[in-house]
Amino acid sequence: MWTSRSLADVIDAMCGSGRATARNKLAWHEQRYSNAPVYKESGMRWGELDIDATIAQSKFPLEPAVLLDKAKTVLGCEFGTAPGADDSVLAEDFQFVAPIVGPLSKAEFLGAFGSFKVQEAFPDLKDNSWFQVDPLEPNRVWFFSRATGTNTGEMNFGRKLAPTGKQVKMPPQAQSMLFNEKGECYTLTVGYTMDKRIGNTEGLGGVFGILKAIGQGLPFPEAQRLYNPSLRYEAFERVAKVGEAFGLGPTQKAKKTQ
Repeated sequence: MWTSRSLADVIDAMCGSGRATARNKLAWHEQRYSNAPVYKESGMRWGELDIDATIAQSKFPLEPAVLLDKAKTVLGCEFGTAPGADDSVLAEDFQFVAPIVGPLSKAEFLGAFGSFKVQEAFPDLKDNSWFQVDPLEPNRVWFFSRATGTNTGEMNFGRKLAPTGKQVKMPPQAQSMLFNEKGECYTLTVGYTMDKRIGNTEGLGGVFGILKAIGQGLPFPEAQRLYNPSLRYEAFERVAKVGEAFGLGPTQKAKKTQ
């Protein structure tokens, strides 16, 4: 591992390729707006938000309905990459942040997303989305999706990928957009899987999930499945099992109190 990292450092020094990489990420944006939680009187022990009362405190100048429309506009023009669209829907300080990839700058994101040709590769793609303004962060729109589509067209990911005819069934994903006072999206978060059991992507979201479902998964663990247990975790798990066999551990204590 040390040798591999040293080699990467040498390549970075020679080519300037180390910026915005896994070990040298861009600093992401700090939270800009927040609301104090207002709670409902309910039977929930841990506190149920009164959404309307919490949002009503907002100092963000754009109303929730306006934000929802803007989020749908950004999606509808494919982040400014659709034919005839322009990228003014994205702020100049825009960042793309996924579980593994990012933050990417506006230029990096537009160059990458525009080249994938997802709509052409999946003409019947349906995002199956629903939307909610975050009551605690009033300039953020959350949108949740369970996307489906059939790979009947050519996709581009570093090279042209021929149509496979395979169907993609994505797991539910939590995604969001953050907007500035001018209504421009300055952060996009995507690919955060909510239930890895659903779909045919091994729990992966975003483009990694699409590639996995059509049999073109990338050749590293993060792009093979959502969860790849380390040897250290497996060792810890086995030690815990041995402890349980000898009557030790929290599960055994729970049984004794029943």
